[in-house]
This record gives sequence, structure tokens and C-alpha cells, in this order.
Amino acid sequence: MLISAPDSAASALDYSLFRAVNALAGRSHAIDEIMIGVAKYSPVLLAIVLIGLWLTWDFRNQRGALIAGVSALIALGIGQLVGFAFPRERPYLAHKVVLLIAHAPDTSFPSDHTTLAFAIAIVAWKFSRPVGTALMLFGVIVAFARVFVGAHYPADVLGGAVLGAITGIGVWQVSSEPGLKRLIDVTFATLARWHLAARPAALD
Repeated sequence: MLISAPDSAASALDYSLFRAVNALAGRSHAIDEIMIGVAKYSPVLLAIVLIGLWLTWDFRNQRGALIAGVSALIALGIGQLVGFAFPRERPYLAHKVVLLIAHAPDTSFPSDHTTLAFAIAIVAWKFSRPVGTALMLFGVIVAFARVFVGAHYPADVLGGAVLGAITGIGVWQVSSEPGLKRLIDVTFATLARWHLAARPAALD
């Protein structure tokens, strides 16, 4: 059963920020459509970015895309556990909001879309500063859009961003351990023989 966040100064501030952002919805059809698109389809756009990195046929980019994908899956899994342990009602179930997208009445905390965006962005930043910076900016836009359309409170997207970032850092560090790094290199070398990936320079 979902529960509402307890009354506190923090939750009051959270709701005030939510109202300030959500109040911007419904004023411009063009902006509404952009925010709806980002809020709904950001996972698709992120998947396209990872596919694009793979298609550069550069080992560094492909390795980064693989680790970013793994980071995203792990972060989403952890997010499900957090949501189960600390369920929170969606804003539209507790308040009158400008709701621009239909959404299942599941837990609002943390935001899966924001978690996904930052889990990928942090890893991307580790192997490509330009790509990572662009994806982090996109992650901020995703977070704003999820509040804008009425699907999340600011604390939900902040929690998702922190979860995604921590997971991304952790997964990158683990992947850099000598044993696992060697395993990834060997895996890529095998895929390279089948013309499915770039060959690691370390094994040339």
C-alpha cells in the first residue's frame, strides 16, 4: 500500500517546489509537448545514444556503452527495491495537479527515468567528457520534465539522480578492476572475431 510522505518542513518545501514547476504546465502547447516527449521517451533517446556509441566502432566508446547499460539496469533494480521499501503516492493522488501524462499509481520515489539518465550519464562522463556532460544536462531536463508533467515531486527526481550517479560511479569502478577489465577485453576480442565489436588495443 502506498503511503504519503509525512508532514515536515522538508516535505512542505518539496511540495512548494513541485507546485512552482507544475504550475508552468498548460501555459504553452509547444512547451507542454516538448516536456511530455522528454518525460515519456527519454529512455528511448538514451538507448539511441548507447547504440550510436556502439556504432562508432571505437573500443572505448563501445566499452563505455556496455558499462553504461549495465549501470542503468542495476540502478533501476535498486530503485525498485527502494520504492518497495519506501513507497510514496504520486502527486496527482495526493494533490490537485496539472497532469499531462497518464501514469500508473505506483510509487513515486525514486524516479526511474531520472535514475536511468544519471546512471548512464555518469558512466559516459568517465570515458567521454563531452558526451557525459551533454547527458548530464539531458538528465537535468528529464528530472525537470518529470515534475513539470505532474508525475513526480522534486525529491523523487533528486533521489533518482543520486541513485543513478552513485550506481554509475560504483559500476565504473568495479569494471576497472584488473580481473573484470581483462574479462571485458577478452569478451570484446571474441566479439571482434565475429565482427560484432571493436578489438581492444590492449590485446593487439
